[in-house]
Amino acid sequence: MKINPWIRMAVTAGAVLVVALAAGTYRMLDSHGAFTRVTPGFNGTCETVRGVVGPEDIAIDRQAKLAFVSAMDRAARAKGKSAPQDGLYSYDYLQPGAHLVKLAGTPADFHPHGISLYRAPDGSLTLMAINHRMSGSNTVDIFSVTVAGGVAKLAEVGSIGSGMLISPNAVAAVDQDRFYVVNDHTSKTKLGRWLDDNLVLPRADVLYFDGVKFAEVVTGLNFPNGAALSPDGKYLYVTEAYPRTLLTFERNPFFGQLKQVNALSIPSNLDNARVAADGSLWLGSHPDSFKMDAFRSDPSKPAPSEIFRVSVANGIPQSATPVYVNMGSQIGGSSVGAVADGHLLIGSPIDTKILNCKLP
Repeated sequence: MKINPWIRMAVTAGAVLVVALAAGTYRMLDSHGAFTRVTPGFNGTCETVRGVVGPEDIAIDRQAKLAFVSAMDRAARAKGKSAPQDGLYSYDYLQPGAHLVKLAGTPADFHPHGISLYRAPDGSLTLMAINHRMSGSNTVDIFSVTVAGGVAKLAEVGSIGSGMLISPNAVAAVDQDRFYVVNDHTSKTKLGRWLDDNLVLPRADVLYFDGVKFAEVVTGLNFPNGAALSPDGKYLYVTEAYPRTLLTFERNPFFGQLKQVNALSIPSNLDNARVAADGSLWLGSHPDSFKMDAFRSDPSKPAPSEIFRVSVANGIPQSATPVYVNMGSQIGGSSVGAVADGHLLIGSPIDTKILNCKLP
């Protein structure tokens, strides 16, 4: 029996479409953590520190022995409301029982996301924070920080805005004036961002601000949401959430251009990156984005948390080891792990606390 060529073509096209849909579905499920299994464990002890909502990022100044916490109530923001608790907090992580202290000196319309600290050779301290304004515009706000007697004070230096700041997530300060910032999406519509996430489309970027203007220095990324400089400033580390990859870029120290030199796969949806005193990288992550979505909708269903330590040789990441893994009972959906003086501070974009953990 002779088969009509049009039917043969239709059957072939249908088979190809089914295979493509199956492959795409598997890729999406795998990148979002549907098949990821983690074993809870931590060899240290943790203290719960409450008094904040959505402490997404934490940066530690090792000289002042003080941590800075960025907090934004994302549930309120999703409803179009401004939460008065949004802001920057200081925390004395070496003092048992210490509380988070909200810092004055920020603008009235201030809803911070990623932050970065820079300690200059003269000892001055600068803090940079991504600010998601209620108007929908985004800026990188810069503050000078003074610390006396364990008390931090902020003074606003400037606010840098641009249409290129589409969806800024993390910032990495180069000095008092220059910085890198990652847009986790460059799509401006909800549909575009949904497609980026579910089809794992590489359309996000990294920007460099040279003190005068922004320039796009990396393109073709998918949900980059962590950035940190190596101690010598030679490399920029960028995390990608759904590709589950830690990227390393070599910097041009004069013009800021970046050249990718390494990519390390890590089985979790990576978030903020912090560099320890020994040069190792510490990454906050949540291994299952579906459980993160459930946690956003229902706080009684916290998502797993996972903190990695990444060994580094000559500035290049070598391997990642999970140090803290919890199914969400202590803290849900971790986004950052900052380390100093034997302490690991863990934050989350959704939870209502941070953890102060003592490393073994």
